[in-house]
Amino acid sequence: MSLHWQTSDGTVVATYVPYSHMSDDDARLFYTTMNSLLVYANQRMGVVDPRALVEREGAPCMLYEHGGQVADTLWRNRGLVDDFVRDNPMRLGDAHLACARPWRRAVRDAFTIVAADADSIVCMNQDHLFVVGAMQDPADAHVSAIPSLDLLTLLPFKGGIVTSGMTIHLSCEPAPWAVPLIAGQARELSRRTVISGADQLEAYGGLIPDGENRVSPRFQAEVDRAFAEGALL
Repeated sequence: MSLHWQTSDGTVVATYVPYSHMSDDDARLFYTTMNSLLVYANQRMGVVDPRALVEREGAPCMLYEHGGQVADTLWRNRGLVDDFVRDNPMRLGDAHLACARPWRRAVRDAFTIVAADADSIVCMNQDHLFVVGAMQDPADAHVSAIPSLDLLTLLPFKGGIVTSGMTIHLSCEPAPWAVPLIAGQARELSRRTVISGADQLEAYGGLIPDGENRVSPRFQAEVDRAFAEGALL
């Protein structure tokens, strides 16, 4: 599958999308692995009352209620993934452990969304453009506007890249003065390697120091406040 998008100078960029649209089996693998990891992370870090981590009503195998708050802490402490895979406290099968293992190099950052369709989104941080495949929902269903700024955690999965299942909208509409700057940055980054494969993401994520929070203090404070007020789950 290929994605085509146009930069502000009219350049058309084509990128291969290795993985998009989870099958029922893939979704079951992904979400049961993720939920087990969230339960484990919460046991280790005590983020929320363990009784609050329950499946969303009418959506079996989807992310747990209040899992977002746990996840936001987990992805700033990625070393827990190593412990989870090594100790296998939930007694998961080999397929689930293989699914979780590369999440050690998850990339949590503030990303600007520069293109989107049903199959994938293109987002950028300060270093690269990333192509992220759709999960079960259309990828653009979670995009508020183009451009917009979201807090995302990108994970390797089945050879491609997906999100952790949580999108936090940081800024749905940039200031008018920022739009040409965003366009210029996207044009510049399109000349670099576009990260679309799991191996590429793992290599990039491996360069990020453990414990580094790439989200600015201002936006992190807003996210923390939203979790505390129950606006985010």
